[in-house]
Amino acid sequence: MADGIAWILQPYLIDSVTFALGAEPDELALRLGARPGDRPRPATSDDVMGLLADDGVESAVRVGRMGDWSFAVEYGDAAGPTSSGLSAVSALGVEAVNFSLSPWNPPSMFTYHHDGACVCSFGLGEESRRWGKNPDLLVPALTSAGVLPALRQLSESDAERVRRLSVLVIEEHFHLRLPRVAVLDGELPTYVVRAA
Repeated sequence: MADGIAWILQPYLIDSVTFALGAEPDELALRLGARPGDRPRPATSDDVMGLLADDGVESAVRVGRMGDWSFAVEYGDAAGPTSSGLSAVSALGVEAVNFSLSPWNPPSMFTYHHDGACVCSFGLGEESRRWGKNPDLLVPALTSAGVLPALRQLSESDAERVRRLSVLVIEEHFHLRLPRVAVLDGELPTYVVRAA
């Protein structure tokens, strides 16, 4: 059985992941800023961290595919969490989902773009404050899961449970999967996006 995506909430495993429906992994890398004509090289997460620390690379992406969605795990100065980055990824009818994970400075963010525009976005744990062309896209599912209506004062364990439920709703709605072992320990095609 394929992994889901709720594991991305574990602190400090990944900072940003972008999914694309309608773009192959190499095209997703290009839309995130990889140079046309560059060939990917297989690399682990540790390899990429070494590139960032020692080789003057400012950002890189490791790409793959699970089901219908391509994914890009972003390292360094990531483009996916930016509005212009997701607009570029989602241009020409592509759907794009990004999670920008920041346990050190909550909230972590979910954003869904389609055809160059933001459809729905919110902070995980702050689902009552949404924006985009259709900010209420996930409200029925979030309500059914018990995420909404939001409670004011949650204990940390309750807040963690709500964030996890929110991610599970997003996972189910978009049919997202992310292979944990491949992302954390395996080699994936890797593109340098920006060098110093």
